[in-house]
Amino acid sequence: MSIPRPPTGSPWRLLLWQAARQPATLIGGVVFGVLWMLCQVVWPYLLGRAVDGGLDAGLRGVAPWCAGLLVVALAQALFAVLRHRMAVSNWLRSSLGVSRLVGYHSAETGTAIATETSAGEVASTVANDALRVGEMFDVTARFSGGVVAYAAVGVVTMLTSPALGLFVLVGMPVLVAVLTLFVRPLARRQAAWRAEQGALTELAADTVVGLRVLRGVGGEEQFVRRYAKRSSALRGRAIEVARLGSWLDGLQILLPGLFVAVVVWFGARLVLAGEITPGQLVTFYGYSVFLIVPLRTTVEASQAFARGFVATSRVLDVLRVQRAVSDPEHPEAAPGQGADLVDVASGVVVEPGRLTALVGEDADETARIATRLGRFDDRVQSPVLWGGIDLRRIPVRELRRRIVVSDATPHIFTGRLRDSLYTPGIRGPERSASPAARRSRIDHALGVAAAGDAVDALPAGLEQHVPERASVLSGGQRQRLSLARALLTDAEVLVLIEPTSALDANTEAIIAARLARARERRTTVVVSASPLLLDHADVVHVLHDGEVIGSGTHEELLRRTDVVGARYRRVVARTTSTAEPGAGEDLEAAWTGSIETLWTQATETGAIRVIQQEDDDV
Repeated sequence: MSIPRPPTGSPWRLLLWQAARQPATLIGGVVFGVLWMLCQVVWPYLLGRAVDGGLDAGLRGVAPWCAGLLVVALAQALFAVLRHRMAVSNWLRSSLGVSRLVGYHSAETGTAIATETSAGEVASTVANDALRVGEMFDVTARFSGGVVAYAAVGVVTMLTSPALGLFVLVGMPVLVAVLTLFVRPLARRQAAWRAEQGALTELAADTVVGLRVLRGVGGEEQFVRRYAKRSSALRGRAIEVARLGSWLDGLQILLPGLFVAVVVWFGARLVLAGEITPGQLVTFYGYSVFLIVPLRTTVEASQAFARGFVATSRVLDVLRVQRAVSDPEHPEAAPGQGADLVDVASGVVVEPGRLTALVGEDADETARIATRLGRFDDRVQSPVLWGGIDLRRIPVRELRRRIVVSDATPHIFTGRLRDSLYTPGIRGPERSASPAARRSRIDHALGVAAAGDAVDALPAGLEQHVPERASVLSGGQRQRLSLARALLTDAEVLVLIEPTSALDANTEAIIAARLARARERRTTVVVSASPLLLDHADVVHVLHDGEVIGSGTHEELLRRTDVVGARYRRVVARTTSTAEPGAGEDLEAAWTGSIETLWTQATETGAIRVIQQEDDDV
């Protein structure tokens, strides 16, 4: 599905762009809103004619006008229902459309969104600002109807009594002008309240993520004080908004009430002077009361647009964050299968159909190199070549389909576990796969990742609803399920960053053997310092300061007597030996000690027994 690209130059441009995406409901809402209001304009006119007809001809003079009132009432009810349906549709389409837009953009920007804004701000934009944008589209139909109704009332009243009609037509805009004086300061206070709300949401989100750490260091009281202070500031902002809003609400009742009283007094004097009939006075009274509706709608629209423009500006703050990855203006076709993947800066070469491991003393630097292979940030200057083609020249969708990177931090999404693991439709052939075939694929991936017991431990298995942050799963279970999800993508190039770091040696050995068989003759990259995984790699690249300083198999690197071998042994054996070539140390002794350390660790944990036994499960 193509992701829309909205204009981000100004709030008006974004709102007009969104309006162009829902023209049918917008036009329908305006049309039915106008018809609904015009029906209300006809009511006082028919009622006044009925009064005059009754005074002149009795019941016979009243009956036709009463029949007309019945017809108008039915039409008004019909148009009210249709207008409301269009208004709700406009609200939902715009608010949910903006929410979706922010969600897509946040996902696309990748690391850029985290550096330029906060998770709490993005969440508040979706939860609050998108709804404010929807309110503008909701009130549009009623506001349009109110404007047309005001013009219609002006025509009728001027034709009936120019003096009273002029008073009505001039008085209403004056009332609107007085009330709108409060709208601008109200908008400023709402903007300050919104900024404070975003800060509080950010603080709460950050605390929820680090709650366990907070408890571990005994920081609950300090957080409570910080949250209470920020919450108090937000409450103060909310009171300022409510105080000014209450004045506005009170004046919306007081001023129209005074206006109606003046109209009735003025009209009564005209009746006594014989300039208008009693029925026309009823009509003028009806119009003065009716015009309160357009008046309140106008004020409501002013408030909605004031809040909406603040919200739209906040939405634009998110949408203006440049995407970390975007399609090139002139893309190139991706290479065919069997192409090398080369990270130019580090010298890492990933040969097709092989299991390649990356090992370095700086785990974060090694992980960054692996992440570059998946192209998550075009701002990185160092190119990655795939079959000689810069990854930045390849369309993102094609790249994501063929190269999959599984990050070091496992994340299982909220919802049904099956949906979090398996997303049919990513691969073309999967669209037509039968349920039995899909279940077979899931079971196979769970078996490779040794995650079957994690699913069996859940009461509903794959149908289990996973709560927020997968709190029903341990860290090791999340890591194994994340590995299974990566395997289910069936990617041409699969990059796994620390896929077994949270697992015990027994499970790690099982996964290492199964992973090597499952990805046989498939391009796989593993970032790990685990000897159990490295022993199955076709080639291991040793990195130092972000560059490859040597390559070979796990066994070859363990036996090397140069600086490469020493660094490699220090990483994979996790020893404290400082033996280096030329330092006067016995490298052979250092190597022997490393091997003995590895053997002791593996024997104590039972990993050797696991590796030696036949694995017929997968």
